Amino acid sequence: MLPHTPHATQIHAFLTCTLFVWMSVQTAAMSIADDGESPNTARPAYSQAVVAKADAILKDAGLRRSGKALQSTEAADFSRRLSGITRDRRELRLKQKAFTESESKLDVIESEISQLNRQDGELNLQLARVAGLDVTSNNRIVALINATRTQLAEMRKRRSAQKQVVQLARAKINEAEETYAESVFQARKQLDEMTQTIQQNLQDSQVRIAIDVMNANFDVAKEIDAETIVKALDSRLRDFEKEVFRESIPLDVSSGGSLFTMVSINQQAIRMVIDSGATLVTLPADAAAKLQVNVPDDAPVISLVLANGGKIDGRRVTLDSVRVGQFEAKNVDAVVLEPIAANAEPLLGLSFLDRYKFELDSASRTLGLLRIDNTDAETP
Repeated sequence: MLPHTPHATQIHAFLTCTLFVWMSVQTAAMSIADDGESPNTARPAYSQAVVAKADAILKDAGLRRSGKALQSTEAADFSRRLSGITRDRRELRLKQKAFTESESKLDVIESEISQLNRQDGELNLQLARVAGLDVTSNNRIVALINATRTQLAEMRKRRSAQKQVVQLARAKINEAEETYAESVFQARKQLDEMTQTIQQNLQDSQVRIAIDVMNANFDVAKEIDAETIVKALDSRLRDFEKEVFRESIPLDVSSGGSLFTMVSINQQAIRMVIDSGATLVTLPADAAAKLQVNVPDDAPVISLVLANGGKIDGRRVTLDSVRVGQFEAKNVDAVVLEPIAANAEPLLGLSFLDRYKFELDSASRTLGLLRIDNTDAETP
């Protein structure tokens, strides 16, 4: 034991301090060794002042640290933009659902009209069998025919009204789809610009030093690129993008100046003029025959006004499918012209075009089509 003298007291204090430091170093070395690192390779920890300076450099470069990762300082605002698109998608789904329901109601009316037409035909056959033979049966059948035709007239009025409902619902969808698609496209443009800016900033020497500081203190990856930084945002945006379908169809010009393209009707190809002034898809009789379009005997007769002011009759039919490019519509209303209109051009009219948001550009000779996937809206 050292004697109690001033000099001995100083030596004792020095030894105690030295021992404390030595024990602290050994404890730290053991801790590092437990983590699988050699004491000689321990990374330096920078001061809070240095970290604050690194934070400021990253902020000027549009970056910030979050845990062990780097994020864009625009990430929060962009995330809110994506949340807004999510709300737009919900509203669009409601419009798509309303449209699907209105179409279903129209299908029911069409089915009832077909049933009444068949009933009217059967009653007329019965009337022909008893004519002049059985007055009582004759009167009863005539009464049934009159009642059936009254019902038919009422159902046709309902069909006309419901078609207007469907048309209005489709117009609302087209407008909502265009707005939704534009929001998605603008979001992609912003994210691409953000990614490019971040990639450029990552090459800056000061930014690299700041990342080294964050790597030493917070284990932030030293080697990182812009795509990794925006990966989560990009993944969310891609979920929206995969629902948006847009195509620009190149068109040819006929000798008369009409724009036309190849169209698939009931899985068979035909050249058609794009005519946004035609209410229905229009087929000459010979073209309909080649396409094997069935024209029922009881198909409604409708009167059409031609471009030259003349009039011609046609039979209204429903086409199983009409496809242009990657855009295919089912159960498309059309008219098959009387054989007298042998020189008429097949027309791709609004009964197909209005299924989508479309843009006919005569200058660039293109037909732009847009649609948003509505699988969720069609699911019961």
